[in-house]
Order: sequence, then structure tokens, then C-alpha cells
Amino acid sequence: MKFTVCSLPVLLALLGPATAQAQDADPAPDSPLPRLLAERRVLTRQYAEASAQRHGLLGLSNKPSKKDLQDVVDALQGIVNKDEQIVAVLNQTTQQAQTTAAQLQTTTTTLQNTSRGDRNLNAERISELQNEQQNLQERLRQATEKQRTLEADLQEAQQGRTVRDGLVVALALACVGLLFWRRRR
Repeated sequence: MKFTVCSLPVLLALLGPATAQAQDADPAPDSPLPRLLAERRVLTRQYAEASAQRHGLLGLSNKPSKKDLQDVVDALQGIVNKDEQIVAVLNQTTQQAQTTAAQLQTTTTTLQNTSRGDRNLNAERISELQNEQQNLQERLRQATEKQRTLEADLQEAQQGRTVRDGLVVALALACVGLLFWRRRR
């Protein structure tokens, strides 16, 4: 937004209370605006003093003299020059604000993209971990089932061994009994 010299008095009238508050609120230390506004107030007072003077011909007239008019013109020219400096500072401040806003927008966009990427990465990682957990649970279920099957096979084998051992003992006793029976006969 560009300011013109014509709009400066209107702008200063609107900003008058705001500039007084801004000066009280300790503006940026590198900002020349408070100094320029103070200088403009001095020039405005000088203008008021110059326009109030009436040194007519021999002091008898109530009309301003040529020197009085020249003092008024010089004071107004000083105000216009100061207004141009203020406009230049405001334009520079506006440009800096726009640059800062663009940088902040870029940073915000970057942070949003990074955040979105992090969320997607976290969601993928969580999904992978959930799949891995399900796979581990399935393997544990299969291992538990296999262990139960093996325990059942072991118990069956132990029962079979007990029966076999019993048969062996029974056959051994039968053989010993036959051997004793044969000896006695």
C-alpha cells in the first residue's frame, strides 16, 4: 500500500492518538518514525507562529508582509518535506511488514507440510507396528497350539511307553516263570 502526500494529513489525523500511544509504548528502537513525527510537530508549531505574524507596511496594516508570507511558505515546505520523509518511512515499514508476512507464510506452510508429513509417517509406523503385533500374536497362538500338540503327543508317547514297559515286565516275568517251571520239571 503506497501513501501519498495528499493523504498524509488525513492519515496523521487518524493516527494522531495512535502515534501518541505508539510513542508511549516504546516503538522499535531503529524506527525513525517517532523522531520524524516530533520534528513535524515542531514544524507545525513554526507554521502556526509564522502564519500568526502580521508585519504589514510600517506595522500599521493587519496584512502579512512579504517576509511573513515567505516564512509561512518555508514552514509549509518544511512540513511537506517532513511528510514525504514520513511517507517514505511508512512505505518502507509496509514493505518490511509484507516481506515479514510472506516469510511467516512460507514458514507456516513449511511447518504445516512438515507436520502433515510427520503425521503420515507416524500413522504408517503405527500401522506397521500394529501389523507386527498381530503377526507376533498369530505366531504366539501357533506356537502355543504346537506346544499343546507336542504335549499331547508326549503324554501319548509316555502312556505308550508305560504300556510297553508293563508288557516287557510281564513278558520277563513270564519268561522267568517258564524258566523256573522248566527247571522244576
